[in-house]
Amino acid sequence: MSHRSLLLPAAVLLASIFGAAAPTQTGAPVVSPIPEDLKPIRVSGLGIRVSDLERSRKFYTEVLGLKVGAKVPAQGEPVEYLLGMTGDIRADTLIVIRKGEIKPGATEFGAIVIVVPDGRKMAERVAAAGYAPARIVDGTNFVKDPDGYTIELYQRQAAPARQ
Repeated sequence: MSHRSLLLPAAVLLASIFGAAAPTQTGAPVVSPIPEDLKPIRVSGLGIRVSDLERSRKFYTEVLGLKVGAKVPAQGEPVEYLLGMTGDIRADTLIVIRKGEIKPGATEFGAIVIVVPDGRKMAERVAAAGYAPARIVDGTNFVKDPDGYTIELYQRQAAPARQ
């Protein structure tokens, strides 16, 4: 018997013991459709760790214009801020900044995307605040927050005029 032919029966046996689904040909478990009462309601936001919570709060609120919806804990020194466009955490929390150690590679996950009316003007504002991007162009720009997280200042194309 080959090594592989021994693994599949063992996996099926373990799955039956622990109640897990048996692996398929590709090794992925079989997952049943999610019931309506378990479906997610919305994506609440992106959580990032920042080295200096107050510096990051100022960047996201004073430079980018987000609003603090809540601080955690509500009393005392905060360890986390919930930020959004309106300040209503039930409506639009976008980013959660949490005081903590920045792990190597953590800032390289991709980008935080914020839709802005004018990408160039917002990038110029970020640069004027001391966070100059490598380049500033008309339209969408990429800037870095104080810890090096990439923020895409996404400028949507104007909608075509209705006829």
